[in-house]
Amino acid sequence: MGQVTYKEIKNLEEVNEYIRQGNEMLGALGFTDHSTEHALIVATKAGKILQKLNYGKRDIELAKIAGYLHDLGNCINSTDYAHLGALLAKDILKECGMNYTEIALVMNAIGSHDEKTGCAVNPISAALILADKTDVQTCGGSAWNAV
Repeated sequence: MGQVTYKEIKNLEEVNEYIRQGNEMLGALGFTDHSTEHALIVATKAGKILQKLNYGKRDIELAKIAGYLHDLGNCINSTDYAHLGALLAKDILKECGMNYTEIALVMNAIGSHDEKTGCAVNPISAALILADKTDVQTCGGSAWNAV
């Protein structure tokens, strides 16, 4: 098991198809954009948050990975998407060779990011929640680009 990278994760066909399918299903329900663009924005912001707070490079990388994967569960349903997404991410990260400690951190961040069912319990989950909630969609796109 090794150091799985954000670049590796964002280039996985399986991940991008789940994000595409989830966005399509949410669109049918009238939700705002949850495409790979949203995943990229959240990943970038989550990493920047931890970087600005002087966290280590690996924590920053894990926050970016969690940010990119955070809405995977939407391809299954929009109710339990955070928990389902954490489980989908577990299988993907395990297949990529990530160690179990890091898998657990990413799973926790993803499973905790929905305000109805979770809360921040570590820096990675806190960064993900902040990054996701600051990708406010407006008529012209994202409103919060300062982070």
